[in-house]
Amino acid sequence: MNAYLLDTNALLWMGFQSSMIKPEAREALTQGVRFVSVVSIAEIAIKAALGKLILPAPFHTDFEAAVRGLLEDGVIDLVPLELAVVAKLRHLPPYHRDPFDRMIIAQALELGLAVATRDRAFFAYAGLDILEV
Repeated sequence: MNAYLLDTNALLWMGFQSSMIKPEAREALTQGVRFVSVVSIAEIAIKAALGKLILPAPFHTDFEAAVRGLLEDGVIDLVPLELAVVAKLRHLPPYHRDPFDRMIIAQALELGLAVATRDRAFFAYAGLDILEV
C-alpha cells in the first residue's frame, strides 16, 4: 500500500473541493495511507490569519477542533516536524523558495513518503516520489 504526504493544497482540496483532484489521484489517495504535516496546518493558520485563505465557518470558532475533524473525515494522520527533518533542510537544494513546501519536501524525503501535490517545483527534487493531484 502506498503512503502519501499531502501538501497543503491537496489537503484543502480533499477536505473542501475534491473535484480539484484528478480522478486517478483521488483513487490512489483513497487506496493509500494519507499523512499531512503539522507544517501544512501551520501554513493554513498563518494564511488564514493574514486573510490570504478563507476557511469555512467551523475554523473561525474552534480552529483546532475543525482541523481534527478534517483529518478524521479524511482518515489522515498528522506528522510532527522532527529534528531530523529540520536538519535535512540545511542540505536541501533551493529549487523551491516557499519555506512551508521545503519543510514538506524534507519530511517526505526523510520519511520515505510520496508527496501528493500539483506544485511543479516539487518535481526538481531527486528521489522525491510524487503523486500529481
